[in-house]
Amino acid sequence: MKKIFLSTTLICALAGFGGHLAQADEIRLGVMVHDAKFFDGLLGGRKGKEQSISVTGEYIFNSPDWLSWAYSPKPFVGGSLNLGGKTSFGGAGLLWRHDFQNRYYADLGFGLVTHDGAVRTPDPLLSTDPVEVSERRRRKFTEIEFGGRVLFRTGLTFGYRFNEKWAGEITYEHLSHGQILGGPENEGLNNAGFRIARRF
Repeated sequence: MKKIFLSTTLICALAGFGGHLAQADEIRLGVMVHDAKFFDGLLGGRKGKEQSISVTGEYIFNSPDWLSWAYSPKPFVGGSLNLGGKTSFGGAGLLWRHDFQNRYYADLGFGLVTHDGAVRTPDPLLSTDPVEVSERRRRKFTEIEFGGRVLFRTGLTFGYRFNEKWAGEITYEHLSHGQILGGPENEGLNNAGFRIARRF
């Protein structure tokens, strides 16, 4: 089901950039620590409820001329598939890249994603059935309550180019609705990991 969800999301996102598919710049694949505990207390929310491993992929396009007014960001589509059965997501956005010398660079990304996790979990206090109460409590402690189906995604990446085509990256991303796209729940999600990038 998660594979179907992610594939559908990416197909829809790719369709939105249909006019630019011939201008692909690079593809990035990676492994992330999903809902990493080491962010607990730094950015709010209850970190570690879904700590697990995810695989990620992004398809990045060259910046079109009509985005030159915004400092030429690169459009991208991508997603994350959780290997532990937790939250997966997919979406699209823009990234701004700054090069340092010849080999180092940094990306700042912003976009929107849709996910298959919990918007909110049922309140255990609203049930009198012991079995159902136990299940609701379990979900409260093991599922992130995002508060909305569509979330903002912000990301920060630092990369090193091995050569003209290949690069390695460390990356961090945060997902939440920012009290704009949903609520009142907004536990959010923080992921960090490594990626390999292949430029065309």
